[in-house]
Amino acid sequence: MKIITTWVETTSRESLLQQFATKQWFWLALFGLSLFSILSFIGGRLLVDADTLWHIAAGKWILANHAVPATDPFSFSFHGAKWVPHEWLAEVILGASHAWLGWAGPVLVTALATAVTLTVLLRFLLRYIEPLHAFAVTLLAFLTLAQHLLARPHALAWPLMVIWAAHLVLAREQGKRPSLWLPVVMLAWANLHGSFLLGIGLAGALAVEAFLTEGHPRRSARAWAPFLALTVLAALLTPNGVDGLLFPFHVSGMSFSLSIISEWKSPDFRLIQPIELWLGFVLFGALYFGFRLPATRILMCFGLVHLALAFARYAELPGLLAPLLLMPSVGPQLRAAIRPEIKPRLSPRSIRTITALCMALFMGSIAFLAKGIQHDQSRVLPREAVNAAMAAGAAGPVFNSYNFGGYLIFSGIAPLIDGRADLYGDDFVRRYMAAYSGDAKVLHALIQEYKIRWAVLEPSSPASKLIDGLPGWRKVHEDTNAVAYIRGQ
Repeated sequence: MKIITTWVETTSRESLLQQFATKQWFWLALFGLSLFSILSFIGGRLLVDADTLWHIAAGKWILANHAVPATDPFSFSFHGAKWVPHEWLAEVILGASHAWLGWAGPVLVTALATAVTLTVLLRFLLRYIEPLHAFAVTLLAFLTLAQHLLARPHALAWPLMVIWAAHLVLAREQGKRPSLWLPVVMLAWANLHGSFLLGIGLAGALAVEAFLTEGHPRRSARAWAPFLALTVLAALLTPNGVDGLLFPFHVSGMSFSLSIISEWKSPDFRLIQPIELWLGFVLFGALYFGFRLPATRILMCFGLVHLALAFARYAELPGLLAPLLLMPSVGPQLRAAIRPEIKPRLSPRSIRTITALCMALFMGSIAFLAKGIQHDQSRVLPREAVNAAMAAGAAGPVFNSYNFGGYLIFSGIAPLIDGRADLYGDDFVRRYMAAYSGDAKVLHALIQEYKIRWAVLEPSSPASKLIDGLPGWRKVHEDTNAVAYIRGQ
């Protein structure tokens, strides 16, 4: 009797699993869980950026003070100056996750946001093209964002970006006004990251497209105008108000700072870049199959590609957004050009095996995160140098490397400069870079003006070599990543 009962229960479970396997959501869930798990296992790779440290510190400051700062609370050089913390909500999420789970926290939320982003993208693509093709496009999208896959606010905004664009495109496809719940997405996006301005621009472009192509300009205007007004209103509902809306324009005007920060430079095509691979695949497909696309969508994609080629930090925009804009037109043409693929019929055993492997991978990632992640990226964590300087009596203002500013803030030490170039402005950044690059006159002036008492820099930096030769300064630590100096009385 027990054998019969066990057989019935097992058969029932297998039957239920087979029923699930016929549902699209089942495979999407396995895809999302697997991607989350893989990103969790490479969690250390998500922590290589110095800005992650000050973002976490800012989030903890907001949680501790129950307020969003309007002036700089961290540096000594600009302490009390006006600051626009336009990513405050993402910083709260990063800070809270670090407080609860250590370094596993920021890795978890970043991996989760990325998995949700690509799963939503895949779900949208499956409306128009076969699963194999949809998966290939999603893989290309992942390649474009891989270099910018960091535990920072922009990654937390990716899911909202894709949800926003997908629903706008669906509204255009159906000839309807966008849902009035979408401004709620904009509200969250505007408090997470400054890329929300792209969302407003995309909504405006699609509204213009509706006005020009639907054949009923007045009706299109009446449908889209209230939505655009609500979108802009939602973008203003942040602690920064109008300053938050104007912030991207402020940053784009900082020509000197943008020219020296690596992620704001154009991609270096002397090396193979993900955006280059993406463009190659897209051009090959368009030319080989002869896709015909609406002029408005081509122009929108040109805009995305321009941003990706002008600034390395925008490489993911074509990968995430161009498929959403183009697939309603490309999908039917691709289906007509390629015979629909034969859908494989998986045996119950194969379904069980795939499901078990995905769940084992997911449970393993949870155990891995629960064990904790060690942040050992010494390039942005000059622990030994700072500890040695503190032990030797370092106190007061510090002359620090730009890349070490995040660690100093995270450690409760006020830096001269850090990754918030928007706070410091072009003039100060230019002075700092002159001193860092070996201009002895400017370095001496900064030391005198800010009463610098110690320094922590990369050993290879020109500024460290200058300080090493200054009278009254002594070296207290040096390793392959950082050197520390203290100024005598």
